[in-house]
Amino acid sequence: MKNKKNILSIIILVGLIGVAIYYYNKNQSSSIAENPFTQFAITDTSSVTKIFIADNQGNTALLERPQQGRLWTLNKQYKAREDAVKNLLQVVNRIKVRGNVSSKSRDNMMKVLASSAKKVELYVNGENEPSKIYYIGPNTQDHTGTIMLLEIPEEGKAPEPYICHMEGFTGFLNPRFFAEEMEWRYTGIFDHPKLDIAKIEVLHSIPEYSFDVTYNGGNQIALLHNKKSIEKFDSIKVKDFLLSFKKVHLESYRTFLKPSVEDSIRKIPPVVRINVFNTKGKKETVSLYLKRGKEGGVDANGNPTPWDAEYFWAMNDRGEIGLAQRYVFDPLTIPYQSFLK
Repeated sequence: MKNKKNILSIIILVGLIGVAIYYYNKNQSSSIAENPFTQFAITDTSSVTKIFIADNQGNTALLERPQQGRLWTLNKQYKAREDAVKNLLQVVNRIKVRGNVSSKSRDNMMKVLASSAKKVELYVNGENEPSKIYYIGPNTQDHTGTIMLLEIPEEGKAPEPYICHMEGFTGFLNPRFFAEEMEWRYTGIFDHPKLDIAKIEVLHSIPEYSFDVTYNGGNQIALLHNKKSIEKFDSIKVKDFLLSFKKVHLESYRTFLKPSVEDSIRKIPPVVRINVFNTKGKKETVSLYLKRGKEGGVDANGNPTPWDAEYFWAMNDRGEIGLAQRYVFDPLTIPYQSFLK
């Protein structure tokens, strides 16, 4: 009988503890939800017109939504990567507070945020003052959250940081808020999803390989060699070649080359230069240069070669040097003879 009473008491005690935990968590969740300093998200990201990011290394990125077109501007002189802007706005839209920072580490975390946090200013509707400011600290030990602090200009800074995450995503948020200009740079060279192309010139260092392709829409494609129209050519191959220019990107502008080496590249003739003229007469150019490979390297056929089998050096319209994958550019630099039947 006594054992039955003891078992009953234990069951009741466990039940009471469970109820207490439930209401504690419920109250904590309620207090977090009602706290303005936990409202990191901006539901309507189409209202975001400007984002400024700065890190403790002195890097800054100013991203501004264009009045026309899809590509944001970067630091008022470049275009920003479309995928990176999309990822950033996704976080801004879906960011949630997962919980509080423990009382033990709270003071220390506030010091860390004050000294080394990334700062992110979010502007909406073209306003000159930020709507919200994030201070982004380290990631949690389980790599599923990021320590962040919110500042609301009208309210001031939050008195404590929070553990934040993005709903529907497992991982931390810190990497999406980078400030390095080179990482933000849009790498597109040719961008013609609607094939608004009038002419493509491929100028090889060996003139016999050079050719032009003109396009007047539909199947109206012409192939020229030495400025003479070629009557018999593989029209399917030429059309596929034309379609390759819908979206062409460099891999990166982060080359780690010394300025003197970049200058020496600019002074030598390119192996291939590609000029693309759109239907409005605008010209886009990329020049490709052979890149030295590792000692003992081989080409695609297994033959010894001093040149890199995977990359070219590439120079854009602005004279900037970047890395170009051969996988992307080799199909654009085939010789004229490839199109002959």
